[in-house]
Amino acid sequence: MNTHNYLIRVKDEHWEDIQRVKTLDNCSANSIINEGIRLVIKQKLQELSTLRKNRTSLQNMVSA
Repeated sequence: MNTHNYLIRVKDEHWEDIQRVKTLDNCSANSIINEGIRLVIKQKLQELSTLRKNRTSLQNMVSA
């Protein structure tokens, strides 16, 4: 599996939340961050799909 190393700055409050979840879930900070990335990408793709559908619907309504 290829990985990309990327340095980030995390707000202290977010890092504290990650540490709490890490303790409760017994997983690494890296896995929590990667899961968050997957969730954000999934959400953004859904938003883009909805916008595209709405745009197409509006175009079809005006063209008809």
